[in-house]
Amino acid sequence: MEPILISLLLSLSIPIIHLLLVNLIRREGWHIRLMFLSFISYMALDLIVKYTLYGQENNFYIHLLVSISSTTFLNLFYLEAFSMVARGFSMRIITDIYLNSHLDLDGISREYAQGKGVDWLLRKRLEGIKDLDLITQEGQTIKLSSKKAWLIVLFSKKFKKILNLGKGG
Repeated sequence: MEPILISLLLSLSIPIIHLLLVNLIRREGWHIRLMFLSFISYMALDLIVKYTLYGQENNFYIHLLVSISSTTFLNLFYLEAFSMVARGFSMRIITDIYLNSHLDLDGISREYAQGKGVDWLLRKRLEGIKDLDLITQEGQTIKLSSKKAWLIVLFSKKFKKILNLGKGG
């Protein structure tokens, strides 16, 4: 139990390292890359601490397995939390309603993302997918553009079926 608690305590370094890196480097669009660098830093820190505390024990491999499992889970947890705050559609709507006291449906659509609007969101998401070379646009038609995109679709469909999820995000 103690190794898991150590990993949990050390996981507080993820947002701290991430914030430090973002504020030190200050490059537009690098927050995700820096997040992964903070994940690697956290994993290294956790492994160093575990080796220091338990490295001489015969069952060190168990502590190593706990470290890898815990850090993987905590990294994914931070990634999802960051995603919800940074890009979460519903979270942003709630924030916009709060910032503007109250909004009707047209107001939400218009004020979304500091006045950029819902159409901006859709265009931004499509541009991001284009930049990843997953889709192409020919006139008004948008198509999958690579085997990688097809694999993502197949994986997504299977994953949603296994989890019994319907259509949507």
